[in-house]
Amino acid sequence: MFRLIRFLREKYFFMCNSLSFFLMGVEFKEITINGSIFFRCYGSFKYGKNVIINSTFAANPIGGNTFCSIVICKGGELNIGDNVGISNSAIYCTQDITIMDDSLIGGDCKIYDTDFHPLDTKARLQKNNKGKSKPVLIKSGAFIGTGSIILKGTVVGENSIVGAGSVVTGIIPDNEIWAGNPAKFVRKV
Repeated sequence: MFRLIRFLREKYFFMCNSLSFFLMGVEFKEITINGSIFFRCYGSFKYGKNVIINSTFAANPIGGNTFCSIVICKGGELNIGDNVGISNSAIYCTQDITIMDDSLIGGDCKIYDTDFHPLDTKARLQKNNKGKSKPVLIKSGAFIGTGSIILKGTVVGENSIVGAGSVVTGIIPDNEIWAGNPAKFVRKV
């Protein structure tokens, strides 16, 4: 009985996710989504082979009772390479976010290429006044630890590691471990 329920649940999630992609004009193939994601795409979404997105507690309990949300605004470009794993995380793209091959995004991470709103109070109170945006680049082989926040303008170097719960803004060189709030250099990989 448990296997039947699991099978039906997986088919239900597959139908929901494929319908969501279809309605947003994105092809749904060669991607594995465990659970149901919140997906909105008004820009460009490209992904490689063997991309796995966990979006349920059962698929990866490390993210807590969260799900995966991907929002790509008009004019935004989200590019995900081959062999990328993302667990119960939020990605919000207004301009450009690139996650290169063989990268892992831990549970309950946030990746934003925007401030969402201006920092100046007067500007923030004006309607339709958006914050600043800068591209985010996560290079090949990078690992982003659970609960981390990657902010606009960040570059995470090739094979670099971001410690759990870190807040990252700026450039992390290749083959380094950074952690903390704000993230600081810990040591070479």
